Amino acid sequence: MPKQTKRGVPDVSILRLIVLATLVGASGAGAEQTLTREMIRELMQRTDVASTQRDAAAIGEALASDFYKYVDVPSDGMPATARIDKRQYLRMIESGWQKTDNYHYRRRDVVINLSPKGDSGESFSTIVETFEIDGKKMVSKVREYASYRLEAGRPVIVTIDNQTLVGDTTPGQ
Repeated sequence: MPKQTKRGVPDVSILRLIVLATLVGASGAGAEQTLTREMIRELMQRTDVASTQRDAAAIGEALASDFYKYVDVPSDGMPATARIDKRQYLRMIESGWQKTDNYHYRRRDVVINLSPKGDSGESFSTIVETFEIDGKKMVSKVREYASYRLEAGRPVIVTIDNQTLVGDTTPGQ
């Protein structure tokens, strides 16, 4: 029971504090974190370092639990595309790294967009990889599109799509 004033009226200042504390606590507890450009930029930097170091486990930590990517697959006749999950993607990049020497990775021309609600984002960037396969120097240049969201309070990559730029993924000079 709230304390009463000299006139016998309940002291509402205590009630106000209790209500205010309850409202502030409830809004803070239920508030969702928003995704920022800086969070995406930092995630990109971590995956870039992991790529340079050929660290598939670190890349895996940056991928959403339901991550997917569409890849072109060899087929007779018609071009074919397959959807691969996180595990398959990590195996694919590890396999690719095993076949290469003198691997170098660089990202440039980065654009990051956020949804109006701040619950997701996307990036567009150019990835340039140089490497050797069987002593032959190769250059791969792709335009990468990636989508992001928060998962358990941390930014993750939901999907990646690449478009090979014309004339690239060719023997270097």
